[in-house]
Amino acid sequence: MQNSALSTLPPVRRSQLVGALIALLVGLGCRGLSSTDEPALRVASDLDNRPFAYVDAAGTPAGRDVEMMAELARRIGRELEWVRMPFDELLPAVERGEVDVVCATIGITPERAERVSFTQPYFNTAIVLLQRNDATLDQALAPGAKLYGGAGTTAERAIRLHAPQAELVSAAKDDRTSIERLEAGELFAIAMDEPAARARAEASGGRLALRDRPLCGESYALVLPLHFQALRAKLDHALARMGVQGELERLDRAHGLRPAGAPGQR
Repeated sequence: MQNSALSTLPPVRRSQLVGALIALLVGLGCRGLSSTDEPALRVASDLDNRPFAYVDAAGTPAGRDVEMMAELARRIGRELEWVRMPFDELLPAVERGEVDVVCATIGITPERAERVSFTQPYFNTAIVLLQRNDATLDQALAPGAKLYGGAGTTAERAIRLHAPQAELVSAAKDDRTSIERLEAGELFAIAMDEPAARARAEASGGRLALRDRPLCGESYALVLPLHFQALRAKLDHALARMGVQGELERLDRAHGLRPAGAPGQR
């Protein structure tokens, strides 16, 4: 690459080129490294979860978490590059070190923390039950009641831990969505993160309802490879500063989100 770059320069005397290079190096030494001297921060997401992260009509990443990552990258002096991939590929990709960060409303769990590194939480919520409006909470938690939680998600984990008497359903048996199966009466409830469940309930025209009693708390964090300790420390510091300065709360309000009161894992 160096040879091809030099070949595009007009002919100059060797002494002129050496002098120019020395002047450039001295200038860099005086100014210090710029943000462009580090590679772009590769951030992976499925970009399929409004209002946190999605692709807008122009094909550009948008949403609450996208704006947060742009500010975090600015604060640590890195350019930002989004890598889109299916949700179930995100944790394996960061575990292998193929990306620097995953930002995709990933919940913190002890099992995941053995494989990857989490920053401090940036959003606290809960895992709740989405049900038909004519169902009761007691029915959903009754022995044998069919509760859906996506395979490998914190919703599946919440059902196993907090509704062990229910029948866990974690895989689709046909092309229908879990919402369609819920409305058809084949499921008693779906365990979901509260923001997504609330959006589904509001879009259902009154057919679905969110039950007030959550299964457990949920905290979202950025995910990094285990050995990226220096980068995690920088992101933690920047997140803490954004929290103190009210920037995280401002982002939540701007996107209509209502965080829970720091529930943690219950």
